[in-house]
Amino acid sequence: MKKKLAAIIFAMPLSLLALMPAAAQDEEEDTSPYVVPVDTFTCSYNEGKDRSDLDKVVADWNAHLDEQGADTYGAYIMTPNYHGDDTFEVGWLGFWTSQEAMGAGIDSYRANSCDMDARFASVLTCNSHEHWATVQLKAPPEGGPPDELVLLFSNCTRGEGVEYDTLFEAIGKATAYWTEQGSTSGQWAMWPVFGGGGDPGWDFKWVTSFANYTEFGKAYQHSANGGGRQAMNEIYGDMIDCDASRVYDATTVRRAKWASDDE
Repeated sequence: MKKKLAAIIFAMPLSLLALMPAAAQDEEEDTSPYVVPVDTFTCSYNEGKDRSDLDKVVADWNAHLDEQGADTYGAYIMTPNYHGDDTFEVGWLGFWTSQEAMGAGIDSYRANSCDMDARFASVLTCNSHEHWATVQLKAPPEGGPPDELVLLFSNCTRGEGVEYDTLFEAIGKATAYWTEQGSTSGQWAMWPVFGGGGDPGWDFKWVTSFANYTEFGKAYQHSANGGGRQAMNEIYGDMIDCDASRVYDATTVRRAKWASDDE
């Protein structure tokens, strides 16, 4: 059964840019969100292999990318915590700082790193590889993600007949509310672009990050017993419907270097 989430954040994927409010498409003042290219893999460990084997490959992979000067790619390993019976054993979420960096990075990796693919394949068998157009809707605390963090994923659908400009207005109110409450979460929306294969039956994935389960628990407490749930119902009504979150323990295995890091 679908459930209303405590905080819903929304923006348009590349395929829906034509439906964005006119103000967001004004060439003189582009206010559309920055779209980050994200890849995900869902995998299982090969027989006799475990996380310690994967960590060894990742260490060598990181050293190889450092030698190649590949500093525009970041990645996380995800292990399911709260999940259903159709989950994966281990997940990989990687991103580039731009679409151009993605294209150049893939070409460079294929030309120089084919032995690393074999190393990963000796540990993991992956049954999906998907690409997502992703936008950040609420920034996490400054300083970048910690080495270990908590990630929540939900599948969300826009309400029937809900106009995007109305939805964006509600998003602004919800974001302001959680910021006022001192929320330390980061929030993103992810749209399937490549590899999904057909209509998934929902519009986008809503993702939340917390630095640890203590921060997660604070947000959950406020949502359940501190008025957050009522506030979100008042702001959103039936604009968005999302299913129950899957919760993952995520480990930062590579950090991308953004242009703003040099400022």
